[in-house]
Amino acid sequence: MSRVRGAVGQITRGTTNTNRLRRVDRWIARHPALRRADDPFVVDLGYGALPVTTVELASRLRTVRADVRVVGLEIHPDRVRLARELAGDVAEFGLGGFELAGHTPVLVRAFNVLRQYDVAD
Repeated sequence: MSRVRGAVGQITRGTTNTNRLRRVDRWIARHPALRRADDPFVVDLGYGALPVTTVELASRLRTVRADVRVVGLEIHPDRVRLARELAGDVAEFGLGGFELAGHTPVLVRAFNVLRQYDVAD
């Protein structure tokens, strides 16, 4: 695995289509950990070249928890800068990988990044 400013992981190709993770988002929205959390904090790990999946996740989760905080983490600094410009206040974005940038969320969504790693990693 490569490290970028302390982020653990590899830079992936970063292609996720709109609405691709909608079923997962709906499952997360119903998850008891999110519904019971005093601090409903969720991380979207490895959102890719554009912040589409993080924005969609935040929007869907807010239908059940208006106070949810969603942070998208990417290990490529340019992707983080772009996400901050494009997404506005819908979600937060930061530099990070599997170390979760020091965060301790209630839930982590990390689907598309997992297939890009060797099993040993």
